[in-house]
Amino acid sequence: MRDRINSLGCDNALVFPPAEETNTSEKYLNVLKAVAGNSFGCIYIASLKTGKLEFISDSPLLFSGLRAKEIEKLGYNFFRKYTRKEDLEILKKVSIYGFKFFECLTPEEKKVHTITYDFHVKYTNSVDVLVNHKVTPIEIDENGYVSKIVCVVSNSLNRNAGNIRVISNTSDAYWKYNHYTGKWSEETKINLKLREIEIIRLYLQGLKIEEIAEQLCVAPSTIKFHRSKLFERIGVKNIIEAISYVITNNLL
Repeated sequence: MRDRINSLGCDNALVFPPAEETNTSEKYLNVLKAVAGNSFGCIYIASLKTGKLEFISDSPLLFSGLRAKEIEKLGYNFFRKYTRKEDLEILKKVSIYGFKFFECLTPEEKKVHTITYDFHVKYTNSVDVLVNHKVTPIEIDENGYVSKIVCVVSNSLNRNAGNIRVISNTSDAYWKYNHYTGKWSEETKINLKLREIEIIRLYLQGLKIEEIAEQLCVAPSTIKFHRSKLFERIGVKNIIEAISYVITNNLL
């Protein structure tokens, strides 16, 4: 698969052939409505053939203050209108090279891979919001092309826009897109040690170093030692960045 991915060029835009349009399954909607109702994020289903958003859960803070019905009416025009101008290139690269990545996968593989990326959404009378989109194919047409996707939208835990990656639900390997070379590189997720997982989980509960040490029956200096080693391994400077890294990369 590595050879197939690395052979991807950056000269031609990906064009999807006409796909047989089908109605979104009621079971998809029921499940997504239930999940969205208990989440801080947002979920939508989109047709790549029509450019329509067939379902979207309400989360105005992630969509420039607009309600779901307004966004459904705009379809993909929402992103053209409300994405920060300099971030439109990120969406273009996802549309072309992100989905071009899927050409190298079998129909079964397509549905267990997700494209994730960050971009700024313009917000009226407020600062722009950096959001993260995780896009997973849910329908493949008879020619093997992705015809429908589901996207999970949330506040980004990164500092900057971009960060285009393809992650696998069945492997520790993931693919990172280089904006400068236009190539994908294969990388492997870092496996956290048990003590590191324990420390991160207790930090997520709001505990301080002394409280974490008490919970784990060790000295505070031991917690600081493991924390500094974790920072070094994942390349961050503080616990906030460490937590963001761990959550973004699904390491817990």
